Amino acid sequence: MQQIAELRRQGSATTKDRRILLEAHKNKLAEQIERLQEHYEVINEKIEIYHQWELENS
Repeated sequence: MQQIAELRRQGSATTKDRRILLEAHKNKLAEQIERLQEHYEVINEKIEIYHQWELENS
């Protein structure tokens, strides 16, 4: 994001470069979100397993 700020200071001639950087950042965020979603689902599955064990052992 610092690169984008620096490019912004350089003026409108850097618009394409800023867009390209933002698109790359967006793609990295999408990958992170996907990984987090996978982890979230695994945790929910584990919580359900523990809940079932509690019910069976009470």
